[in-house]
Amino acid sequence: MITNFNTELLALKKLRRFSVLCFIVVSLSVYACVSNYIGMTKLKELIGRLKDKASQGKAAILSKRATLSLLRATSHDPFTPPTSNHLFTFLIAGDGSRFTASAAMELLMDRLQSTQSSAVALKCLIAVHYVLKRGSFIMRDQLPYSGGGGGKNYLNLSKFRDRSSPVSWELSSWVRWYAKHVEQLLWASRIVGFFLGVEAEEDSSQG
Repeated sequence: MITNFNTELLALKKLRRFSVLCFIVVSLSVYACVSNYIGMTKLKELIGRLKDKASQGKAAILSKRATLSLLRATSHDPFTPPTSNHLFTFLIAGDGSRFTASAAMELLMDRLQSTQSSAVALKCLIAVHYVLKRGSFIMRDQLPYSGGGGGKNYLNLSKFRDRSSPVSWELSSWVRWYAKHVEQLLWASRIVGFFLGVEAEEDSSQG
């Protein structure tokens, strides 16, 4: 009976050692996965910043004012909102002829539609909203408010997802919500025949 007890005690000790070993292995695996995820996230953030620097440098060399101001306003940094100065510079660069306005808005919409970064997409939507509220008529006229679809999904962002980081994933929901809000403004502007939000601003400035 003593022999059986010793055998069971030895088995329990081995089981406990095995459990501790399994716990250590699992903990190390989780730590490795988390470290790898954090490393990939930081790498993507670094790549985004390098893209911004390269694109802005190229636009500065080529003296493309609209491109440079838009790139500065819609950087990959999720913690830096677009400044009013950069947005205003973009409006000035696109103001003038219908050709320059069309080129500026095409640049903005191409960046909005091609990006996979939630930070860039959200800032592009802010820029679109800024044009809608404060841009000249010739620039506002380039907005896709006359598109089809009954005012739904003009901007084609209803399925936007950025899974590169927790912050980007959270921003993705804001991108979808904000895109829907801007689409409703564009659709309502098409229905009533004028741009909503602009008249109220002009009236307040006159008063």
